[in-house]
Amino acid sequence: MPMILFGVILTLSLCPQGFFNLGLPDGISHAGAYGTLLILAARRLDGRLIDIAIAIFAISVALEYLQALTPDRSTSFDDLLANAIGITIGCLFLMQRPAFIVMGGLMAVGCAAMETPRNDTPITSVGGFQQSQRTFPNHEETIIGTESLLEKCKPNIQFDNIPLLPRLSGENVISRGDLLRVVVNDDALLSGDYELEDDGALRLPRLSPVQAHGITPDVLTKNLAEALTTENLYRASPSVSVKILERAGVRVHLDGAVFEPGTTEIGLRSAESRDLARQAAFGDPTYGRGIIAALQGVAGLRPDADTQRILLKRAGKTWRIDLRSVVVNKSFYDPMLLAGDQISIPSLDCFQPGLARPTAITRKGIKIHVSNLTSPSQSNAQSAIDPDIREVKYGTRMLQTLVRMNCVGGTQLTNADRWAVLISQNPVTGRSEVIERQIEKLVRRSDRDNHNPVLMPGDALACYDSNVTNGRDIVRSIIEVIAPAPLLLGAL
Repeated sequence: MPMILFGVILTLSLCPQGFFNLGLPDGISHAGAYGTLLILAARRLDGRLIDIAIAIFAISVALEYLQALTPDRSTSFDDLLANAIGITIGCLFLMQRPAFIVMGGLMAVGCAAMETPRNDTPITSVGGFQQSQRTFPNHEETIIGTESLLEKCKPNIQFDNIPLLPRLSGENVISRGDLLRVVVNDDALLSGDYELEDDGALRLPRLSPVQAHGITPDVLTKNLAEALTTENLYRASPSVSVKILERAGVRVHLDGAVFEPGTTEIGLRSAESRDLARQAAFGDPTYGRGIIAALQGVAGLRPDADTQRILLKRAGKTWRIDLRSVVVNKSFYDPMLLAGDQISIPSLDCFQPGLARPTAITRKGIKIHVSNLTSPSQSNAQSAIDPDIREVKYGTRMLQTLVRMNCVGGTQLTNADRWAVLISQNPVTGRSEVIERQIEKLVRRSDRDNHNPVLMPGDALACYDSNVTNGRDIVRSIIEVIAPAPLLLGAL
């Protein structure tokens, strides 16, 4: 019987991962198998119990070493610990020590791995927002992610027939709220400084409103001259001059692949923001009223944005804007926006690492939520969780933040092998995704970047103790409960 069980253990230890699964936690399976093997071997074989226990543990060490030589298995210190606990429980059972058997059983439970986080999106098959969210394979491998990533990208070719927005198409266009200086001959009644109202009309005394929003000063000059003669304020066409004295802030709407879709106001400024010489001068630059400022107002583009096909809807017509040059830090055209413009950023349905970093059209930094309650730290204050860790540069990865959270390091064979979970949200689907990582594996594997996600705004990151620390704390808790028992019995 012991040889049959040993053959089963040998087969399951060296066969491919997932070949057979009882549905039990890994620690329980190891402890139960080796504890049962010890009991059967001790009853069948003659010899000292301790010698048999040492021999079986040596066999478990050898099998763990052989696992490192198999294609998809690896050596695990946690498995060795569970094997030792199972063997210890078997010895205590044969020695008829029921109290210690219960203690050992609780230790085995402490070594049992928590249930793997489940997600609606199949993270393991690169179904998450980022490719690096997929789980670690048992052995290092060349990730096939480049092909998979490109297959997920879906260029919005249906927008390619939309014309590109011409350069300087809006730089000299009047918008609602702009301050204009109008001069009509030497007419002191009509000449003056005028601010366009919300309907975009220019209202001169004794003259019907003239629409000015969305046209250039030259066109408005011509329309004003025609209106003055049409309404018999002048018999002959008067000399009219229209100049933009100061541009007002505008409100535009953005939706699609941005972090915070909605309406944003750009180009706003106080009266003190311009010096006196500029206030008296004609003209006003368009700084602060371009699409770059609008994107910054909605927290920037998401990493799945189609930077080549940004759509601008203005006055019933749709234009296409290409901002690829911004991402590669080359010179770019920043078109001026008008009040009421609507901007839509299509998604490529794939994660682009080049957009997961600070640029002119992406965020500079993000805020995250972190928690490190691992032993020996019992609070975030003891773990040095301060505001600087909660605000990180955009593009920071999971491992770098874990180091700043003091989740990496410690006593190597006991509490260093911690776990971490990343709670994120897929901005495309809106669903939460939970990614679990063994921290030391993330530190030591050469393919770590394939499984080291970039943090997104609002992500939450938490650390858990190692299985060794879990088992130790269970024993400590049992001792704290049992220790007062002799004193209580003596008092009785």
